Amino acid sequence: MAISATDQSYRRWRDAVNEGLGKIYCITIADAGLDEEYLVSRWRADEEPSDFVRWLGNKYDLDPIPPFVQENAQGT
Repeated sequence: MAISATDQSYRRWRDAVNEGLGKIYCITIADAGLDEEYLVSRWRADEEPSDFVRWLGNKYDLDPIPPFVQENAQGT
């Protein structure tokens, strides 16, 4: 069964959100308790993954990983 371009586009968006949450807040989509229906609605609204991650962090007052930890996690 082939994956449609829409499915691939959503998966890329979702992966970018998950990666952003991990890099900034050290959590995953599952950790945040976000369901697929909600994520699809944000994707359909053409929200950029980085904007969504920042919005989520602000809404729930998440503390970002300290910069020195982020740098070490990225191997720099």
